[in-house]
Amino acid sequence: MNRAAQLAAELQTLRALCDETTPREERRRLVEDLSSHMFVEPEHQVVFESICALFSRGPLSAARLTVHLNNRGFPDTDAAKYFPGA
Repeated sequence: MNRAAQLAAELQTLRALCDETTPREERRRLVEDLSSHMFVEPEHQVVFESICALFSRGPLSAARLTVHLNNRGFPDTDAAKYFPGA
């Protein structure tokens, strides 16, 4: 798989994790499956780690993800692009 296709697949996966219409159990399995995966794009890795931290604390939202990323030292990350409709 070339780099562009891999980056697109990573983005699609992160969007699936952030999509509240995807059954929670399916997203939980995806989080588990990816727990040892290293993303090609460093931003994707950081976003995935934040999603994992927030997942057990209730519904994900762009606002919650933004705050979490900011608190981790990544204030310039556009969290909205990881949610449906972006």
